[in-house]
Amino acid sequence: MTSDHRRVLVVDDDPDVRRILAAAMRQKSLTIDEAEDGKQAIDLLRQHSYSVVVLDLLMPQVNGFAVLDAIDETSANAPIVLVVSGASRNVLDALDTRRIHGVIRKPFIPQDVADIVAACADVRTRSAFETMALATMMTGAPLIALLKL
Repeated sequence: MTSDHRRVLVVDDDPDVRRILAAAMRQKSLTIDEAEDGKQAIDLLRQHSYSVVVLDLLMPQVNGFAVLDAIDETSANAPIVLVVSGASRNVLDALDTRRIHGVIRKPFIPQDVADIVAACADVRTRSAFETMALATMMTGAPLIALLKL
C-alpha cells in the first residue's frame, strides 16, 4: 500500500463533479485519484493510503455507505471523510458522525471544497498540538466549522 499525506480520493458517479473537484484540488498541489463508483473506490482504498476521501453517498450499485464500511476495514489510519451530497436530511441523518468529518451540500463552490480538503490533508501531517491549534484557528470559518478534526 503506497502512502502520500496529500493524496485524496474523489468518489462520485458524476464525471463532471469528479473533473471539477479534481481540477480545483490539483491547484492546491494535492495528488488526486478518482473513482466513478463505490467498487472502484474500494479497490483504490486497498491499494493506497489517503489523507482525505471526498465521497458521494448516493451512487448506483455500490454506494457511499459501502465505501465507508470498506474504509473501516482497510484503513489502519482512517482518512478524513468529507461527504459531498445532495441527499435528503433523512439520508444524512443515517451517517455515523464518528466516521464523517464534514458534509458539503451540492451545489458547491469547487474552490471552497479544495480549500477545505487541502486544510484537512495538511492537518493529517501535524502533531496533536499543531492540529489542536489549527482547529482552534479554523473554527471561525463558516465552511470549515462543519469539520470535526
